[in-house]
Amino acid sequence: MTAITLDDKPLKNDACRMEELDDEILLYHPGNNKTLYINKSASIIWQLCTGEQTVSEIINLIRDAYPSQDGSLEDDVLSTLNDLKDNDAVTMP
Repeated sequence: MTAITLDDKPLKNDACRMEELDDEILLYHPGNNKTLYINKSASIIWQLCTGEQTVSEIINLIRDAYPSQDGSLEDDVLSTLNDLKDNDAVTMP
C-alpha cells in the first residue's frame, strides 16, 4: 500500500453516493456493498477530491475556511484520506 503524499491529487470515486440522514453522513459504494460512516469534516474532504487539487491544496483550503483548526489539520486530512482510500471512496491517480 502506497502512502499518500502532499503532491497526490485525490479523486473521489463517482460510484460512491453520499447520503445525509439526521446527524449522520454515509458514503455508500454500491459496487462492493460498503457503507462508510463519516463526519462533516470527512465529507468536506471527500467533496474536495476532484483530481484537480493536491492534498496540500486541500489542506490549505480547509485551513483557510477553518483557521482555528490548524493544529493537527495536516495529520487529520491525511488520516481521513487514508480511510477514504482504504474504503475505495477515493483513488490517487
